[in-house]
This record gives sequence, structure tokens and C-alpha cells, in this order.
Amino acid sequence: MNILIITAHPGNGGFTKLIAENYKKWHTDAWNKAEIVDLYADENAQPFLTFWENMKYGEDKNRKIMQDKITWADQLVFIFPIWWGQVPAIMKNFFDTNFENNFAFRYTKKWQEWLLKWKTARVFATCDAPWFIYKLFIFPNRIKGYFKMYLLGFCGIKTSSFHLFDSMRKRDDASRKITLDTIYNMWNK
Repeated sequence: MNILIITAHPGNGGFTKLIAENYKKWHTDAWNKAEIVDLYADENAQPFLTFWENMKYGEDKNRKIMQDKITWADQLVFIFPIWWGQVPAIMKNFFDTNFENNFAFRYTKKWQEWLLKWKTARVFATCDAPWFIYKLFIFPNRIKGYFKMYLLGFCGIKTSSFHLFDSMRKRDDASRKITLDTIYNMWNK
């Protein structure tokens, strides 16, 4: 299995990076290959942010590189912090740039054709607030629905799991280790 791990956090010491590095380590062996794309550090992942006409009508080598990686992957893993109730802007831009018409989906007379079917995805989101703030008040299943239905589902990708890890700023190293063990055990069950 080929696994593409896409992470979006500007800091090098953040927990999202730790999840990504460990996920890659746990899933790389003789049968599985895993690669990390850090949207803040990988120059090939740097999208056009303001040049819509160039992006729409010109060839963007970075977009081609990222789309080749997405095509290569059997499983996509998204790891990011939740900021202001959303994915980081750079990840949203990654979707807008790469999951485009005639690559991820194609409109037909009836509806659309899924061009990335047979792929799966896992989502790991971190946040600083307690879980009940996100689950009960701010957006009950909003980000989960965004991934499952509106983004990945629209392209035919099956979201096999969605995990929210809360109160990250308050966690000590022992608690973070328990969280990593939980992620490891999810895969190995």
C-alpha cells in the first residue's frame, strides 16, 4: 500500500508533525511505502495563492507533482490543527489547487464521475479546546462531513476514519504518548 501523509502546521515541534512522523514509521515496511508532504516545508506543495488565471489556464509544475503523488497513493492521511473551526488555509488551498475538475472528478450530464475512487483516507485533527466545544457547540460533525461528503466523497475517496484530539495545549508528554499509542492501536486492530 502507498500512503501519502499530508500535514499542515507551520511549527516544527507541533503534535501534528509527531503524528505524521510516527504514522510514516509505523506504515513503512516491505509491503507499504509512506511519504509525508508538509504543506509548509515542501516547496513542491507551495500552491498558487493569488494567481487564479495562471493556475486555471497555465501549467503549474507543483500542482502536477502533487497530483502525481495523490495518484500514487492508495491511502491519503490528513493531519492538521483546527484553527477558527476550519482546516488551516494552506490545506484548504491544497485542496482547491489539486482536487480539480478532470483530475479528482468530472462533471457528466447526470451528476459527476469519481476519478479518485478506490482510494481511502484517514483524518487526524488536533485542537486546543475540549472535545465537547467542537462536538456540541461549534460544529457538530462539520469538519468530518466536509471531508467525507463534500471533499473526498465528491472525488470517490472513502474516508475510513476521522479522529479529533482535543485539549492539546494542556496535555503533557505522557498524555501525548497515550494519544500516539491510541493512533498506533487503531491501525493494528
